[in-house]
Amino acid sequence: MSYCIETQDLTKKYPVIKGYGGLFTHLFRKKEIAALQNVSIRIKRGELFGLLGSNGAGKTTLIKILCTLVLPTSGTAWMNGLDVTKDQKKIRKLIGYVVGDERSFYWRLTGRQNLTFFAKLNNVPRHDAQARIESLLSFMELQYDADRMFKDYSTGMKQKLAIARGLLTEPEIIFMDEPTNGMDPVSAQKFRKLIKEKLVKTEKKTVIFATHNLHEAEELCDRIAIIHKGEVKTAGLIGEIKREFHSGKGYVIELKGPVTGFLEKIPYITSARKVTIIPDNSFSDTTQIEVEIKDGDNDIFPIVKEIADLGGKICSFYEKEISLGELFSMVIGRK
Repeated sequence: MSYCIETQDLTKKYPVIKGYGGLFTHLFRKKEIAALQNVSIRIKRGELFGLLGSNGAGKTTLIKILCTLVLPTSGTAWMNGLDVTKDQKKIRKLIGYVVGDERSFYWRLTGRQNLTFFAKLNNVPRHDAQARIESLLSFMELQYDADRMFKDYSTGMKQKLAIARGLLTEPEIIFMDEPTNGMDPVSAQKFRKLIKEKLVKTEKKTVIFATHNLHEAEELCDRIAIIHKGEVKTAGLIGEIKREFHSGKGYVIELKGPVTGFLEKIPYITSARKVTIIPDNSFSDTTQIEVEIKDGDNDIFPIVKEIADLGGKICSFYEKEISLGELFSMVIGRK
């Protein structure tokens, strides 16, 4: 297995600033708060990996350590086999960094002028810079807006320019920290498609995508790590994590019309662990019920037969999968 990023027991603690009272009463006592605690993850080369957690969970701290912007308190991390504490210059040539709250561009320069400035700042050879900038503007679909001032860009265009800047050095690994913050739903959808289709599938980049948007993570990423209060609660394929935390299968069964007397019989269905009527405020002529299978039993058909025997007229049924939001609540709630 080829991993481009590995961390082992990565920990980052920050000192808590004492008030005047603390300085006098506990002068030599050192108080710290852990932003990261024993984080161990592995990220494969060429994948889109999601760091999922609420605000303040530790996602940005982890990214900053991997980008060599912050030193860890303890533990180790490697990027393509390079140690983040010893090989910082080499690592910075491998990575690009895109943040959601983009304030580092020059607002009275055009998009093209901004990229030219940052190419010089990153020591991109002059004879390569112009061709690379034109290629990136086209790649990010900004070629027709390249000569507009940055202050006149929409939020989505600013984020596209931020990605273009992150790609100036032709990095192998791109870190994105809440990149769709402030975008409208349509722009955010286009942006996610660009990341998945162009950066990962076409360019074969490794993308680490930090977000607290559960829908976004489920749409983009195959593998995720859920971080809560500085700790990685679980990591792996979304489907595998769902099975780990929610082993019981559930089905939604649609019944034709409100059959007289049938709904009163629902509590007496013995072949299911739990049956619930799904509230419906529409004027539909069907009724939906949610059925939970008993532990160790994967067969829905005995339940279907029992419902039919009780007089229920089944139109359809399908397996219900828990949402990433439900999964997230289960994971962070586990001791």
